[in-house]
Amino acid sequence: STISRLVAERIGGVYLDSGAMYRAVAWALSHNRFLDAEDAVLERVLPTLPLQFVVRDGAFQILWHGEPLGLEIRTPEITQAASAIAKREPVRRYLLHHQRRAAAEATVVAEGRDMATVVFPEAQIKVFLTASAEKRARRRLAQYREQGIAADLQEVLQGIEARDRADETRSIAPLKAAADAVVIDTSHLTIPEVVQRVMNLVGSMKKKDAAPAAPRAD
Repeated sequence: STISRLVAERIGGVYLDSGAMYRAVAWALSHNRFLDAEDAVLERVLPTLPLQFVVRDGAFQILWHGEPLGLEIRTPEITQAASAIAKREPVRRYLLHHQRRAAAEATVVAEGRDMATVVFPEAQIKVFLTASAEKRARRRLAQYREQGIAADLQEVLQGIEARDRADETRSIAPLKAAADAVVIDTSHLTIPEVVQRVMNLVGSMKKKDAAPAAPRAD
């Protein structure tokens, strides 16, 4: 998410945080006691939720009754609930519509586990960022501490490993790198180094688009 946000700033685009979208739905369903509802109930309930996903003033916003959602969707409990509902077909269809609509309104840098394989298979640039589970756990723990959320490293690590297993083995949009994605292991890279690698891909794409067409011999 940090890399996507910074790249979006560099290219003048909009950062699309799909993880926050799933967390928002998990929070909304939990708030209304529908978290464990059957698919048929979710099909009926999801369109009625007072959730909005909008591109406004150059930024992607998630609103509840017209007000921005914040730290309430960033707790460890909601993170785990979001991973669980990500397996639900009604939820994925509901958010797919909003994700593609946002991309139709602006140039987006979309971050999420199926962005390049399912949501935007025709994306101009596809990057699969990875890192060791322990490194990601330490990064997540630092985020929690910055937000004032109490968490334990081992619990965060176990949660990440469980989420990876669930996402990699689910039948609907499993976690995997797109065949044409550039894989970058960030375990031993700094944030600026990762951003620069992605920006190098952007630069290469622009050069390719600007190159004159090869002459034809008719």
